[in-house]
Amino acid sequence: AADELVLTRDPAYSDPSYLAWFRDRVRDTVQAWGLPFNAASVETAKDGATAVMALDWDAAWGKPPATRDIPFSMAPIDARAAVAGVQHLAGWGKVDPGDQARLTNLLAGETNQLSETARNHLRPQYHAIAAKPDVAQAKDLEAVLTDKAASPALIDETVPANTTKYNLTGPTDHKAYAFAGATADAEIWQCQFVDGVKFPIVAPKAPTAGLHYHTVQEAADAASYLPKPARAVITTVLLNVQVNPDDAYWAVQYSDPSFHSYMTAGAAGVVTIYPDKNPQPGANYMRGTMIHETGHTWSYQTWGQDTTKGGWARWQAAMTSDKVSVSGYAMASIAEDVAETITAYVSTKGSPKFNEYKAIVPGRFAILDAEYKV
Repeated sequence: AADELVLTRDPAYSDPSYLAWFRDRVRDTVQAWGLPFNAASVETAKDGATAVMALDWDAAWGKPPATRDIPFSMAPIDARAAVAGVQHLAGWGKVDPGDQARLTNLLAGETNQLSETARNHLRPQYHAIAAKPDVAQAKDLEAVLTDKAASPALIDETVPANTTKYNLTGPTDHKAYAFAGATADAEIWQCQFVDGVKFPIVAPKAPTAGLHYHTVQEAADAASYLPKPARAVITTVLLNVQVNPDDAYWAVQYSDPSFHSYMTAGAAGVVTIYPDKNPQPGANYMRGTMIHETGHTWSYQTWGQDTTKGGWARWQAAMTSDKVSVSGYAMASIAEDVAETITAYVSTKGSPKFNEYKAIVPGRFAILDAEYKV
């Protein structure tokens, strides 16, 4: 029926023996937000000839999710229940109207990482907040918008596989190449993409013992996932011979003694990927980080180095208006906010997640729509 959701189509889980399990999952999800639950709302049913586990949506839970096939995480149900739960609080009326809209958009995202993190942060506090006076409730709800703990540490959405074909040739040897912080013999590969973008990939001939490196092939493949505007600003991909010599400085800046640079880039377009004593992260994280770093290059090349005027001033105004940041790392500086927002923008383009992020940070996405032109 139009008001029913499908909890699973898998024959192994559509069996009546799983009815209690699904009822418990839905019950726990909605009751965490102070909402009622009727066990009869979860039932075995048919979708055409297919046996399914169905959920009859309760109007007390708010607007039904846009997602009709619910994952085992119950995230779409959780999103709607969270919005209904906070709006039922006596303190909701004390929340600034603009913040009401911001908080609704933040909690309502059914598929994105930021909304899920915000709900996971607020959920354990919900019943304690509900027991407070209305003014205190409003204060706690508004605080979620700017609380670093309510955001993921970094954007790590799945980068879509809109890859561009390339040809990798080489290597040629280069004696005493000037890597970041050290000189060492290198081999240089040329990476040529079918859309005309090309750049060298430089790797040490003799990697440092005890450190883990990405391969030249992995670097080229990661770049193939980037949209052309992001790849076009790259002048060189440098697989550095040693860890970032500036790590000690950034450890102080970010108050993180364990800080380790994975990848960096600046206005010159050199994307430097550093080795680590620990294994390197997976392919999707590498792709997302390359989007982030080329976001730095794009912003500095487009708006200049002075982050107080021009495009940077427009971005700061959007940050102030949006209030919410897409990740904890975005809160480190305006430059990191731009790069992290670009990562969310590119990583979710063409998916429901994109519209969810656009609702959460509309000012920033409007700037990217006009100027980034992916």
